[in-house]
Amino acid sequence: MQRSPVYPPRAHARFAVRGWLVTLLAIWLIGVIGLLLVPTHGHWVPNAYWLIAPFARWDSAWYYRIAAFGYFRPAAFVFFPLFPLVMAGLHAVTGLTNVTAGIFASWAADLSALLLLARLWREEAGEHLMRRAMVLLLAYPAAFFLVAMYAESIYLLLSVAAYLLMRRGSYGWAAVLIAFAAVERANGILLLLPLLAYSWEASRRRFDRAFWLRTLWSLLPIAALGAYLAFSYVKVGNPLEFLFQQATWHRHYTGGGFAIGYALIHLFYGQGLPLAILDLVMPLVFLIGMAFDRGSLSLADKLYIFFGVLSTVVDPSIPNGFVLMSATRLVMPYFPIYLSFAQRLKESQWRWAVGVMAVLQVWLWLSYTHWMFAG
Repeated sequence: MQRSPVYPPRAHARFAVRGWLVTLLAIWLIGVIGLLLVPTHGHWVPNAYWLIAPFARWDSAWYYRIAAFGYFRPAAFVFFPLFPLVMAGLHAVTGLTNVTAGIFASWAADLSALLLLARLWREEAGEHLMRRAMVLLLAYPAAFFLVAMYAESIYLLLSVAAYLLMRRGSYGWAAVLIAFAAVERANGILLLLPLLAYSWEASRRRFDRAFWLRTLWSLLPIAALGAYLAFSYVKVGNPLEFLFQQATWHRHYTGGGFAIGYALIHLFYGQGLPLAILDLVMPLVFLIGMAFDRGSLSLADKLYIFFGVLSTVVDPSIPNGFVLMSATRLVMPYFPIYLSFAQRLKESQWRWAVGVMAVLQVWLWLSYTHWMFAG
């Protein structure tokens, strides 16, 4: 019988730091060399040095303008305010440009999230499976968004930290972090589902007084989201402007939850691009992986993954000419699924999964840096 490797104390933290550093350097090198070999003409970013410019593309422009000028037009309400506020705050305190502040904020949040994930997964499954899950996350095709000037890394940090607090019974502090997540991403409010699930399990599955008292904390994230909706109403007269402005990106809502069906039709008639195929496959992989989980996912995990992925693919905005725009990126932060896959994949399967995803990530990263659509 083969023994599990023995790891020294704090090895999980050192592994997370090494993983963050290696992937950041690899992404940076590939991006810079790619730009040197094939120059691009997307020069919207002010004061962005060429060394960090690859990290600021596409939606980064919106975050920059919101941080610098506020919600300057109705379409900006699609982007929730926490990340631009962090950028503007760092700019005010450090004197860095908004772009540099945004990139550094993403890097710091990504490192912090990986450190907390290493701790959470080590507690749940041990050091070896933690490492396998961490590599799966870092190799994920859209993982480079964690170090780009996007909101993904801060959202991942908030969600993992909230999970750790829930597991320790600190529902109040978890609700505070979920409140921040609710104004970081539109579906950040879904973190209330694991909060209620942990509260339910702590009450021995009874609607006792303690359960209802803990449930009161859920009002805090609802109030935070409500504050953003109220701000939207005051500014443009519509609290749901972030939904109605999807037309800016040539998107529309199906109204009946047929996004996956439309995606299959697009692919069947040859209208799907490679990225569109990936945007269809990755959410399905997450849902199928959750459905066939063998006990590694808790009730809180399953609720978070299921409704999080469903909110992306059941009735999202369907863009003209694409199938499921950005789905690969948007499902990435539902982190419990990576540990489930780490536990179930055989060594050879795990290696193949890591290799294929890493190749896809390089392709998406080069597409992103060269202003070709990458989600």
